[in-house]
Amino acid sequence: MKLTVLGKYGPYGKAGDGCASSYLVENDGEYIVLDMGSGTLARLCDRVDIKKVKHIFISHLHFDHTSDLLPFRYLLEEQSHKVNIYTRLEDSEWYKILFNHPNFNVVNIDENSVIDIGNMQLRFLPMKHTVPCFAIIIKGEKTMCYTGDTLYNDNIDKCFEQSDLVLADCSKPSGCTAPHMTVDDARRLALKYPNTKIIATHQSASYDPADDLKGTGIISAQQGGIYQI
Repeated sequence: MKLTVLGKYGPYGKAGDGCASSYLVENDGEYIVLDMGSGTLARLCDRVDIKKVKHIFISHLHFDHTSDLLPFRYLLEEQSHKVNIYTRLEDSEWYKILFNHPNFNVVNIDENSVIDIGNMQLRFLPMKHTVPCFAIIIKGEKTMCYTGDTLYNDNIDKCFEQSDLVLADCSKPSGCTAPHMTVDDARRLALKYPNTKIIATHQSASYDPADDLKGTGIISAQQGGIYQI
């Protein structure tokens, strides 16, 4: 199983070529896109033939995780290609704008959902954010979790207990009061789960967590970075 970071910033990209949240998981010829923030469609096209992408998981409906779904629809129309979208059902205008399209097959998920894709199994856990948000656990020969956006909560431990690698929203500076985990949370999780690889993502454009994570074994996500799980 391989993970590629297409974009790592939030709530907006970094000047230059910094993109918002999006990640590509590849396993035995199957591809799953995790979120699709601003600027990431071009990076996705650079990494894989779009017709090989059949599955997209959307953790929550904030703009920095969903905005490139809109131009993506033009590309799907042009290529006569359809994809499955896994996301939580919401009675909102943004949900309708994003997903009401003939090239999207929307599969509404909750904490009881189990999705099989090839030799992978997908499960979901609710997180703690300003809007409903789900983590995704992808189990193949190895297991990874992507937390989406979240503060620390009891389900974070469930993510770590099940996973060889966790792609975690834990990159905000110490003392940050935004609805995200900080580098302090990251350090505590690294101590509690020493056998789990942690990749810290959802980074601020104005703050690089790498220096504050030195010596912890935590990887600061690199845009374009490829990680084996």
